[in-house]
Amino acid sequence: MLEIRNISVQTKGFSLKDTSLTVQTGSCHVIVGPTGCGKTTLLEAVIGFRKIQNGRIILDGKDITNLPVHERGFSYVPQDLALFPHISIEENIFYGIRHSRNSGHKERYEAAREVAASLSINHLLKRKAVNLSGGERQRVALARALAPGHRYLLLDEPLSALHEGMKKEMWFLLKELQEKYRFTILMVSHDMEETFFLADRISIMIDGRIHQTGDKDEIYHSPSTRSAADFFGIKNIFKAEITGSNNDSISLFCPELAAKLTAPHSKLKTIEPGTPVSVGIRAEEVMILRQGYMEHAQDNALRGKITDVIEKGGSHTVLIKPEGAHRTVEIEVPNYAFRKLGLEKAQDAVVALRGESLFFVYETNFIN
Repeated sequence: MLEIRNISVQTKGFSLKDTSLTVQTGSCHVIVGPTGCGKTTLLEAVIGFRKIQNGRIILDGKDITNLPVHERGFSYVPQDLALFPHISIEENIFYGIRHSRNSGHKERYEAAREVAASLSINHLLKRKAVNLSGGERQRVALARALAPGHRYLLLDEPLSALHEGMKKEMWFLLKELQEKYRFTILMVSHDMEETFFLADRISIMIDGRIHQTGDKDEIYHSPSTRSAADFFGIKNIFKAEITGSNNDSISLFCPELAAKLTAPHSKLKTIEPGTPVSVGIRAEEVMILRQGYMEHAQDNALRGKITDVIEKGGSHTVLIKPEGAHRTVEIEVPNYAFRKLGLEKAQDAVVALRGESLFFVYETNFIN
């Protein structure tokens, strides 16, 4: 297990502030966030490339905060891959063995050859990196990182330069390698599809701070801060006030939607009437109902008018303004549903903001 405990890093014009997270053994933990938020700085601090001002780094119960890079037990693939162009692929792969704590063991060289075979690059071993394609370079970089036999692999957006088809191929390969060699991954990414494909746990970093850590379902459906919701591009966030509660549900009023809503009691940890919060829902979680069809059976049903329709290839974004509202509700509609419903601009419509799909952000959690 890798534990990052309240570390702070100061660089020119940027600071990483009291950052903590735990990476469980055998898991893939992905850190996401906007460009310049400190993801790479955190990774470099863990590896030992950056000096930390405060905090500790604990690896499998051992404090490695002050150990030199080569004694920490990490393998690393940077964004630019950092392959040596003047030596062969075979020498690139073996380089990590010769300069690691496990160097000198014949079995490590045999294991490295097995890794190369697993990555289907045996036929490239006598070539030089300058003559390889992007996908081949990615495989060589992974082979070099895994060759020393370290149990922790740190990845800094190593797949960002690949086209979509090759990138997805590498996702499957990385999962296969992790299952086969049983290593732990701490990874930096800005690609949401990549993150949710690979990750067991996700941390959202914004402005040098971890805003939220959780499993994929929690992170996707319940961002805990406004900044995290903004990072995911969630537009349906509305100011609200809790007006009451019972054992099963809570009631709230959203002035921006001119609507009363209900949600399951479990959605909020602290429930007090008058508490200012914001309520949100992902666009794909909003339902558009047929006129007069089961409207009475849906919770949080709002009547309104379609103000815009935006075609996006595989889906349509539909904007609906509820009656009396100051804001529109964004709905993501798959093409088959869009055609079936026959949606058009200026058409009357009914939307349902299902209580189980709502998430809440306390105003005190907003970060400016």
